[in-house]
Amino acid sequence: MIKMTFPEKLKHHAELAWFIVMLILVAIFVGWNIYGVTHGTSTTYRYGLPLFSGMPKNAQTAVIYFDSHPPANSSWEVVNGILVVNMTITQLKGFTPNIIIANTSQPVVIILHSPDVITGFFMRLPDGVININAPPGYDNYVYFVTPSQPGNYTWRDPEYSAYNFSYFTGILEVK
Repeated sequence: MIKMTFPEKLKHHAELAWFIVMLILVAIFVGWNIYGVTHGTSTTYRYGLPLFSGMPKNAQTAVIYFDSHPPANSSWEVVNGILVVNMTITQLKGFTPNIIIANTSQPVVIILHSPDVITGFFMRLPDGVININAPPGYDNYVYFVTPSQPGNYTWRDPEYSAYNFSYFTGILEVK
């Protein structure tokens, strides 16, 4: 029998050791996710979408108030300084409303509904890009703060899911 030194044994069994380490890490990751899902503590992103829980608490409060006291003649309302917009995108009409007027540096929440097909919301702002997918039948939330400079910013539907969807646009007018 040939005696191996420790470095030789380590080299001989390195692949097995790495396999066991990776197996343990995968088991921990899967267990952690199962625990989070079963106990309601996980952060979920459906198709890249932040859920209601992904917004700041004051925005969540504004949406709850907006849902319980919908405005009578419009699809938007300012709640505690946050502009809440109820927006729908359909195959026939596109974005409704397709114009949002907001003040500079104002927090905005868009509740995006898509009753027909998977659609989305894409807007390039000076501080970054907003790109949200909206599967049908779910409330999808877009939260952002308007730019500090006045101007017009165009949003569009990033999904090619039906005829003319690439032409569905809207304007954020920042005053």
